[in-house]
Amino acid sequence: MPASVRQSRLKPIFVCFLLLGLGAFTFPTAEDPFLQIIKRVGVFYATALPEKAYLHLDRSLYAAGETIWFKGYAVEADSHRPDTLSKVLYVDLLSPRRQLVAQRTLRLTGGLAHGDIALPDSLPTGTYQVRAYTNWMRNAGPAFFFTRPLAIVSPTGKQAVATSSSPVDIRFFPEGGNLVEGLESEVGFKATDARGHGVAVQGTIVDARNQVLASFKSRHLGMGSFRLTPAVGQQYRALVMLPGGLTTTVALPGSQPGGYVLHASETDADFFITIRRRLGAGVPPSPALLLAQVRGTVVFASRVPLNDAAPVAVKLPKAKFPPGLAHLTLFDEQSTAQCERLLFTPNPPGVRLALLPDKPAYGPREAVHIRLTATDAAGQPVAGHFSVAVAAQAPGPDYGPTIVSHLLLSSDLAGVIEDPGYYFREPANPETQLALNDLLLTQGWRRFVWKELLAGQLPERRFALEQGLSVSGQVFTAANQPAAARPISYLQTSPRREAQTVTDATGHFLFRGLDGLDTTAVVLRAQPAKGEKELSIRLLAPPPGEVQPPDALLASALPAYLRRSQQRLPLGSQASPTEPIKLGGVNVRGYRSTGPTDGAVRTYANPNVVVIPIAGQVQQGDTRNIFQYLQGRMAGVAVTGNHMNIRQASTMQDQSTGKFKLIEPLYLIDGSPVSAELFASFPISDIQSVDIMNQNSGAIFGLNAYGGVVAAYSRRNGTLPEQGSADVLPVARSGMQMVKVPGYYQAREFYAPRYSAATASSLPDPRYATLYWAPELQTDAKGQAQLSFFTSDAGGTFQAVAEGLSPQGLPLQGSATLLVKAPATK
Repeated sequence: MPASVRQSRLKPIFVCFLLLGLGAFTFPTAEDPFLQIIKRVGVFYATALPEKAYLHLDRSLYAAGETIWFKGYAVEADSHRPDTLSKVLYVDLLSPRRQLVAQRTLRLTGGLAHGDIALPDSLPTGTYQVRAYTNWMRNAGPAFFFTRPLAIVSPTGKQAVATSSSPVDIRFFPEGGNLVEGLESEVGFKATDARGHGVAVQGTIVDARNQVLASFKSRHLGMGSFRLTPAVGQQYRALVMLPGGLTTTVALPGSQPGGYVLHASETDADFFITIRRRLGAGVPPSPALLLAQVRGTVVFASRVPLNDAAPVAVKLPKAKFPPGLAHLTLFDEQSTAQCERLLFTPNPPGVRLALLPDKPAYGPREAVHIRLTATDAAGQPVAGHFSVAVAAQAPGPDYGPTIVSHLLLSSDLAGVIEDPGYYFREPANPETQLALNDLLLTQGWRRFVWKELLAGQLPERRFALEQGLSVSGQVFTAANQPAAARPISYLQTSPRREAQTVTDATGHFLFRGLDGLDTTAVVLRAQPAKGEKELSIRLLAPPPGEVQPPDALLASALPAYLRRSQQRLPLGSQASPTEPIKLGGVNVRGYRSTGPTDGAVRTYANPNVVVIPIAGQVQQGDTRNIFQYLQGRMAGVAVTGNHMNIRQASTMQDQSTGKFKLIEPLYLIDGSPVSAELFASFPISDIQSVDIMNQNSGAIFGLNAYGGVVAAYSRRNGTLPEQGSADVLPVARSGMQMVKVPGYYQAREFYAPRYSAATASSLPDPRYATLYWAPELQTDAKGQAQLSFFTSDAGGTFQAVAEGLSPQGLPLQGSATLLVKAPATK
């Protein structure tokens, strides 16, 4: 990474060392190990340059055949300011089996992009997953991608929602990290089923003599806490009562004879931290460092003198903490992290995104006007970028992710956060506060590990910062070892482009500057060293990621989908459900497959196709290309160099010479059009078979097939892999890889008709789920924006949800309810 880029993000660390009733205090010197800890935090964020991504979706429930509308936000992980160094955002839709269903490649402008995914009609019912990430985020791994489960229901499929009967997993988490004999600790617990859903439990804590020391009961989603003071040499068990009357026994973490204990509590204005130490008689007092940082900004650091005699209490004013998750750590004098605790500071009360409809209720096809107002903590207007969705209200409360819950909480916590929006309910109440405390006791910090950070270990940078489209990968030897310093070439013909580079010490390569292209096929070729066997190329694609299908989401989605389908049927078809619908003349044609049996996936069935098998006909190391192999194998097909002429092909007059010349066939590899040069470059040992069609037989391909069609099918029997897709395969034997490089996706425009008495229409309005989608909305200097749209033929309750960011990185979210009266029945 250029030094200028690193320096632009390297912020000076301003640390206030506070003394809060702790006695004498000495500022650390430059060599002080505590100061080195603080510097390491700044170095991590300045060099790792972590990023976050978020997607605002128009809703959380879809039917097969519908469209997902989304707005993407990419931000710097430390400040949450948009306009990251990355300029390309990837959005994937994964099936319940973690297979890639669709991918969108989007150009980020100011950290913003929007797009859509049209769901195929054939998708089966299930819980899918949508995720968003930049290429740079892949260095940290899929755990740092934005991910969200989606319920998709098939109109024709019938699938029962299974309930899990798997054993419940119960884990216990001492506050700060460890239980210490003789020191009271708060212990958090979390009970989940096999799908990761919280399970309500209760029980007691007993010692080896079965004496009860504490009782517990979960509060929200299987989480809760209790207090425990471990005795010397004792082991403790939890006797847990599960749903349905079942019971189980779980051992608690063992206690240590000596160590540190940390406890956090809070009021509206302050956090209170209590620290205790027990290291044994004769151990003198020693200093410890209490450090609190929020996304790389150190907001509190103090040297705390500790002994075994009395606890030390520290007050941390919340006003010093920016909104979000704070990472609190206690280090001993050897700079070893002894205790960790997570704290959370919400957006101040003045931060609001308000939606105000002009009426309490609306009729069918009536104009709706909504005023959006954004304010910051001081109540001042916010001029930011927002997206707004108006969709049918979900059944029950919708506690899915929001831009506020993701950026301030979920993106810095380890593991899956069930119903993250629950912790941001308005108005805030003590029940929610207790549930959030339980969450912070049981979900770990994930941005970095202190031991690795203090040892100078930074995340590996396998993936480059993308400021434009690129192709990257890794080259391997025949022994599957990274191939360093090997030349690799890039060949593209539409438009023509060639490039060469050399792999680095780990065999990685990168070709940049591919903006301005539509999706195109290219060839990558790795050149082995003299006397070396052939190399293989593996594109750097993200792994499928962990998907935990929340069955409860799907179970609640099915009734809502059925209600919506019943409403849509009589209005959308303009016919009675019990009356037949008359169709005009329909001509049905069918084709009988005559038998290509090579297993290749063909999009046509034509008895006049000539199939030439190749697999099994060539030897390993055969250096011929496809044209050379086909020469003389079929009557009526002439091959000259890397060109082919199929008998009965059309001719075209050359306007410069007046002579007529034959038109080249359409060349396809796995269904994708390629040039003759790329066709010739494809390794013959990787081809299963070749189909040849003359002009008449290839008519299904349109004007491009005037010269006939030559279609090759690879031995992997699928389409060319797309760069960044989850199913890219390493090329075998040949040292070549063909890949589709996607161009930027061009988002479609949401259909939003405008009605008036003069333009009344009897055609049905298809907007039964999403009434309105505005991905690009910007507030003015007063922090306001106006929305206008029309209702459809659907009645019911609709939820208007707005989300967005200020230029300073302040996330905002707001909602309003719209009541639409159902149309009068005839």
